[in-house]
Amino acid sequence: MSVAEIAGAWLAPSDIQPLGAGHIHDTYLVRGDVPGLLPDDNEPDDNENAPGAYVLQRINQAVFKDAPLLIEQTERVLAHWSTQSRYRVPELCLTRNGASHVDREGVWRLWRFLDNTRVIDPVENAAQAEAAGLAFGAFQTHMRNLPGARLEDTIDGFLQLDYYLSAFDQVAAKAPEAERRLVDKHRSLAAALAQRNAYIHGDCKINNLLFEESVDQVAAVIDFDTVMYGHWAWDLGDLVRSVCFSRGKVRVEDFASCMRGFAASQPQAAVEPAIQAPGYVALMLGVRFLTDHLTGDRYFRVSWSGENLHRAQEQFALFSEFQRIETELREAAAAVLQG
Repeated sequence: MSVAEIAGAWLAPSDIQPLGAGHIHDTYLVRGDVPGLLPDDNEPDDNENAPGAYVLQRINQAVFKDAPLLIEQTERVLAHWSTQSRYRVPELCLTRNGASHVDREGVWRLWRFLDNTRVIDPVENAAQAEAAGLAFGAFQTHMRNLPGARLEDTIDGFLQLDYYLSAFDQVAAKAPEAERRLVDKHRSLAAALAQRNAYIHGDCKINNLLFEESVDQVAAVIDFDTVMYGHWAWDLGDLVRSVCFSRGKVRVEDFASCMRGFAASQPQAAVEPAIQAPGYVALMLGVRFLTDHLTGDRYFRVSWSGENLHRAQEQFALFSEFQRIETELREAAAAVLQG
């Protein structure tokens, strides 16, 4: 079944193009007419069938094995996040039959494209990094009051370094010696941020934010698939790692900008977890890429043989740089928290 036929469950598509460079879902930018939205709070009742742009996604069920759970929890998160007014909230579109998703050769969903926004990657200045930290910190803080039962993990062991080390150990004998030694030397970091103490976004890459078109302010937080309970610092660490990776260099100034924004909206922020987190996430992600390389590239999509090994080496290099400047990071974090 073609992507156009899938999109037809919602709309009459006039144009479909691949969107983004994500490693997990299949994502497309679709232009056409769509009949309804979920939720519909911000749309006038007579605006049905208005043409526009939409984002069509096929959920990667090799990664998210319980698609119904993912869909249910995403809708819970959206409903709660929509009770704040600082940021725009992504909208899920209903199919022609009033469903929130389609199960045809995979599970598909359609989002309304948020107009008058832009993706910034790489980060260009300190104001953008600070705005990103502020938005992700605000998301964590608002999620503290999520009603109902605690969200379940949508991916087993997600962001838990000890979990990924266990998987790596099954294939470590096949790993290149330099990478294996680096992982073994820093195993103790797994315990540093193991405590779960907050709802997290779980995927704080800079391109999971949409910025306003004309100012360096965040318009919307997107991608709620990995919202779950974890350590608050995982999000900060992933943001700092993402910003540094996108700029091709680890800069204390970028860490300080992210930290400044995050601490302004997340009261749990503290020095030691903050300085450990970027390295923790880089090491964890490197272990994941390396393990996937050694097991046949089953998780992360690749376009050439050895790409996941290359990705692992890039993250290990980031990790080593974060370790090298730990003293400067600590000084910067303390300065931010002391005002």
